[in-house]
Amino acid sequence: MRVVAVALGVSCMLNFPPVPLGAQQRPTPSDSSFLLTTSDPGRSPSPFIGNGRIGVVIDALGIGGTESYKAGLYEEAPGDVPRIARMPAWNSVAIFDGDAWVTPSTDSSVRAYRQIVDMRSGTAQTTYDWGRNGRRLSVRLESFVSRAAQHLAVKRVDVTPQQAGTMRMRFTLGGWPPPRRLALATLRKAQPSWKPADIWYPGHMVVRSRAATRESWGVRLSMASTPVGRATTLAQVAAVTWTMDLRNPRIETTASGLYASVEIAFEAMPGRTYTFSQVTSIVSSDDAQRPLEQAARALDAARSRGVDRLAADNAEAWAKRWETDIQIEGNPELQRVARSMLFYLLCSADSGTKLGIPPMGLSSGGYYGHIFWDSDTWMFPTLLLTHPDIAHSLVAFRGRTLPAARENAKQNGFLGAMYPWEADERGIETTPHFAVQNAKSEIHVNGDVALAQWQYYQATGDSSWLADEGLPVIRETADFWVSRAECESSGERCHIKNVVSVAEGLIGVSDDAYTNAVARKNLEIAAAASRRLGKPVDPRWSMLASKLHLPYDSASQFFRTYEGAPDSTLGWVTPLLAYPLGVPMSPRAKRAQLEQAYKQLLKEGPGAMMGSTILGVGAAELNDRAMMDTLLPYSYRGHMKGPFLMLSETPKNDAVNFVTGAGGFLQQVIYGWTGYRLSDNGLEPAYPALLPSSVRRLVLRNVSVRGKRYDITVDRSGRRMTPTVPAQ
Repeated sequence: MRVVAVALGVSCMLNFPPVPLGAQQRPTPSDSSFLLTTSDPGRSPSPFIGNGRIGVVIDALGIGGTESYKAGLYEEAPGDVPRIARMPAWNSVAIFDGDAWVTPSTDSSVRAYRQIVDMRSGTAQTTYDWGRNGRRLSVRLESFVSRAAQHLAVKRVDVTPQQAGTMRMRFTLGGWPPPRRLALATLRKAQPSWKPADIWYPGHMVVRSRAATRESWGVRLSMASTPVGRATTLAQVAAVTWTMDLRNPRIETTASGLYASVEIAFEAMPGRTYTFSQVTSIVSSDDAQRPLEQAARALDAARSRGVDRLAADNAEAWAKRWETDIQIEGNPELQRVARSMLFYLLCSADSGTKLGIPPMGLSSGGYYGHIFWDSDTWMFPTLLLTHPDIAHSLVAFRGRTLPAARENAKQNGFLGAMYPWEADERGIETTPHFAVQNAKSEIHVNGDVALAQWQYYQATGDSSWLADEGLPVIRETADFWVSRAECESSGERCHIKNVVSVAEGLIGVSDDAYTNAVARKNLEIAAAASRRLGKPVDPRWSMLASKLHLPYDSASQFFRTYEGAPDSTLGWVTPLLAYPLGVPMSPRAKRAQLEQAYKQLLKEGPGAMMGSTILGVGAAELNDRAMMDTLLPYSYRGHMKGPFLMLSETPKNDAVNFVTGAGGFLQQVIYGWTGYRLSDNGLEPAYPALLPSSVRRLVLRNVSVRGKRYDITVDRSGRRMTPTVPAQ
């Protein structure tokens, strides 16, 4: 179901108003490039926000219970593949204006609509007037998942009726009905009629208990649930509060079945604003031994601080994240796009989790929430310089799941560690049976994992981490290649046969260019890392690295996609050899790979976003601004959906939000435009910097290299890497 190739095609322009931005300025409240906004209540797709541990989709009117995900929370139903689980909804609000409940409508009941995602604070704000039958009601809602307190989610609602009458407000913790399942653990064939929604349904949480109790300060709602097939317990405890001078309030609580809710009825005065808030603490048994008790304690502590203070704490925590920023002068469209991509990555990952990032982040059950090489190769390098503490979670995931990778290698008859093509939070192979060939043969992921480990060491220089965490992964993935490769009896060449290529339509091929190149890189890294730490070097690593065959046409100076590949496949995967793998080759060879992909782009039209985002790095390395300018819009415009710049995997599908593509796009900015590359000495200039024609200046502000912070500036006067002065 998942084909990666480097071709993509032409799409529509984004229409953004020009936004002036001064270089190296900190974000200010008036900086609209941090705002994603719409005045269309029918906007689609819906955005998501999060703190890297909890993500939630934002409803068009801001009131409906929507999908919400917790990093690392998976279920495992019999006959199905493990899936990231959709939590019981914590953000469901219902409003009764005295005549009708506020609901989405195709008529003119919604007016003066405005919805904003403020990326500076990770906050969603929705305002509108709603009314029917002569009654009008102004509504303002604000939601955020706290970056300052990892278990807290907050929703505040202001309602202002224009007429007197009985109003009602209902707040609910609510479970979801079980999905209609497919037996993906056993089904042998994917049906052509399947759409993403047919197979990417989220995992199910079974509600085990629920309660709604009156307190002196309001109402406490609580719910405990467990994912199907797993022993984890998820606790959600909410404090619902309101203006205590409500006129003739009637409070009714309900706790049964899938729901725990409170309904507050009161006599409303015209023109008066009534404020309600819900603070929810979300804790699993992976976080604490008694999650309900811990969630209740965390909630009481948060409630005592008040919603305004919680909002300020969250904004302050996001402001610290934005001290590292990507600032683009001259192209307001690119400025907003770049920030939105970094924002959605930050919504999907956090430090200290020891988890990778699924292709859709914490926005949906897309790709079942499984963790692919996307996490190591596409998202990790961007986070490595911008937020290395978060990047550590991605490499720590592979270190934590090394025992599972060892067992996977053993079960498949190989040595060392064999990382799964698709992994759940345990690092177990979770690929659907209809794609079993990927689980068995798309083994380039092993080299991708090792490369990310080495890049983390290169960027941080942390030898203690390398010895304790990185080296075991690097060595054991290298051992896998020793057992997986086959050498000729003459000993002159070695081959890796029967693999699934990066271009997944190529199944059962031998000496796939990317697979062999990343295997060679893995073997070389294992030797280098071992020598760096004074550990013994297995001579088989160097021998195999020197003899592993890369299919190369010496006359035309380009690599074949795989041994014996037809010309029709040229350029499908080979641009990835230059970047990110850094295979030594002549400028002519680099240009050959890139031009093959470029021609395919023009001929084949739209394709997957993964490979297309990286082509601009190759154009920059060749110092070809004309090609860079041509490739740049193709790398993102057709994939941007709706006013909140949600990324689709391809221009033609609605698989959003594809944060894999965000990581890839930002790599062309960070490692392409600047000309910098990671090396054994840290971050060094590898070739001249080159900006697109529409960009006057680029500043990578406060990036981290070897424990120090720098501003990297590229403009017409050249390239500079300047140490930053710590804030006073």
